[in-house]
Amino acid sequence: MIEQTAKVLRSENDKIFVEVNSQSSCSSCSAKAGCGKSLLDNVFRKKPLNISVENTLGAKVNDNVIVGLNESALLQVSFYLYLLPLLSMLLAAIAAVYLMPESYSEISSIIAAIFGLFAGSRYSHGVLNKKEKNQSRIFRPVLLKIIPTSLPIQIGSPQI
Repeated sequence: MIEQTAKVLRSENDKIFVEVNSQSSCSSCSAKAGCGKSLLDNVFRKKPLNISVENTLGAKVNDNVIVGLNESALLQVSFYLYLLPLLSMLLAAIAAVYLMPESYSEISSIIAAIFGLFAGSRYSHGVLNKKEKNQSRIFRPVLLKIIPTSLPIQIGSPQI
């Protein structure tokens, strides 16, 4: 389970809407002063992600919570969003090189690669939509824990 802290923004019925701030490992890296990724992260700051989660633990507005996502769901989505379109692009380009005459092979492989990338992306989009409708629980984040707030410190002697 991949876990991330979030803050509850609002609550509606049995769902809560949380704000998840994306964290970069740049803050703990010793080479961040000379790193290009750190510079790009500062220039292109990402907006926080707002998601809805089933309120199974009774979280309230302004609570800090931990939400989790199943690793297998993340791997499946990554495969369909990244690897499948790239593989279809490569296969289409290779097929165009072998099927077209040599004088048109370069331009036909470029066009076929673009078509393969588009076709693979559309296919992946359809498969993911179908999977989400059939197995909605797998692809949804879940509420794992409410982070307790610290108790105020009382100064003076305790009342008995």
